[in-house]
Amino acid sequence: MSDARLPGRKPVILVVEDQPDERFLAATLLEDTGFTVIEAETAERALAILNDRAEEVSVVFSDVRTPGPIGGFELARIIGVTWPKVRVLLTSGDAGDQPSDLRVSATFIPKPWRAEDILAWVQEAAGQPPSSGGPGMIGSGKVQQQA
Repeated sequence: MSDARLPGRKPVILVVEDQPDERFLAATLLEDTGFTVIEAETAERALAILNDRAEEVSVVFSDVRTPGPIGGFELARIIGVTWPKVRVLLTSGDAGDQPSDLRVSATFIPKPWRAEDILAWVQEAAGQPPSSGGPGMIGSGKVQQQA
């Protein structure tokens, strides 16, 4: 089986967002920059996709608040245990969702995020050279990394 994360192949990003406009925005941004994007409306759908295609996926970019019994923090935990090579980027516009809620290695970026910051982080996570500077300030908060 080939690894989609090898040089010369487009990295695959799984975008998990229940709001169609926000999912479209993130997917379009990533596709226009050369990534292959798979979209999911729920964490359960994202897990089903990963069960079938985890060897292709480099990054999961998910909202913290997803409909159904599994939210973004739990999704990140499951991915970290089951597919440790897949990097996770979580985002939320709810002030109650904080990076301290992360119990596994993942990165948290508050909404509203800037396109160039998302791209820089995803490029680094997918092993691509950044097209501009690395992630930094997003809105009024900093990119938060959990180890």
